[in-house]
Amino acid sequence: MSKIFQAFSHPIITVDDYPGADVLADRFYEKSMQLMKDFPNAGLISDAWHSGRRASSPEDIKQHGFTSYYSENLTRLEEFDFINKAAVAVFEQYLRVVGKADAPIRVGNAWSSVYGRGHYIPEHTHPLSHLSLVFYAAATEGTGQLVFENPAIANFQHFYPPEISWLRYHFSVQPKKGLFVVFPSYLVHNTEPHQSDALRVIYSANAQLEFSKLTDAERGQ
Repeated sequence: MSKIFQAFSHPIITVDDYPGADVLADRFYEKSMQLMKDFPNAGLISDAWHSGRRASSPEDIKQHGFTSYYSENLTRLEEFDFINKAAVAVFEQYLRVVGKADAPIRVGNAWSSVYGRGHYIPEHTHPLSHLSLVFYAAATEGTGQLVFENPAIANFQHFYPPEISWLRYHFSVQPKKGLFVVFPSYLVHNTEPHQSDALRVIYSANAQLEFSKLTDAERGQ
């Protein structure tokens, strides 16, 4: 009897049936519009993202897109508890799926991003975090896919060129309103350009698993 084992996986989960997701999305959309007004010098995305550039005018945001990442940690604001609590619930769902339901988790930071036409995020990871999450408060389907890169791509490309490879180099998720995506923070990923005049609005968060190995003496207390 033959079996196939998908060894060494890097689980990504999507949740498109979170209770009240549309209400969460609409509420976060409005909060994000207010963040854009509150932080006119916020961070920029697209080709200005890797350099950490900040906006100096509304035209900068119109050209490159908006992120509150440098301006405010949304986990520290009570007015964002509605979405932060949902994020914790979805992180915990991920841990149940991968068989680590008892692992304690802490959401360290969260932020908003707003894309206009042509905006994107280049390849990156989320350093010093274990799990990361995105929630789409607004998204035009059919554009701007979230693309993950296989961590072993260098080995695959060296030994298995596309013509003979059965190994997947990339995995893509199509964003839509109300969708959560959770993934290991070390996965290299990017978003393709958003080709719509309707804004794309995203909640993002990073989480850390809290773990300490007890000594014999500590266990005996």
